[in-house]
Amino acid sequence: MSVNEVKVKEAEFEFEVRGTGNPASRTFAIGNEDHTIGNSLRHVLLQNANVDFAGYSVPHPSEPVVHIRVQTSQRSQMSAIHALKDSCQTLFEQCEIVLEKIEEVMPETKADRLEIEKITEAEAFAEQDMEQDYDEDAEEVYEDE
Repeated sequence: MSVNEVKVKEAEFEFEVRGTGNPASRTFAIGNEDHTIGNSLRHVLLQNANVDFAGYSVPHPSEPVVHIRVQTSQRSQMSAIHALKDSCQTLFEQCEIVLEKIEEVMPETKADRLEIEKITEAEAFAEQDMEQDYDEDAEEVYEDE
């Protein structure tokens, strides 16, 4: 028996707004995400009284993209983009509450989170530093020409 490893490629984009016309109806494509964020946002969107429809799909299991469809009520004057922004903020706040509760019960998770944040910040700083070095090198080549 053999095991085939499937590597999911990175999405070609982080976020796209799809659809034109009526601002009350849009599809949002989010790269490098899956059912977890799709179903969570769908649930939060449906809690909003101004949202008539919210659904999500993952077009293909090998593509790291989730599509979220939002339609808001015509009478509410709320755009689909605004509804998604509100729902993202609500979901973020809910996650913060859960994280605080977990850290109260299990203090070691806070130390882990802080360590991960420190590593993430260091990686981001190193990446910015590399980009700056690359930009400076490119400027030097341009000046030499």
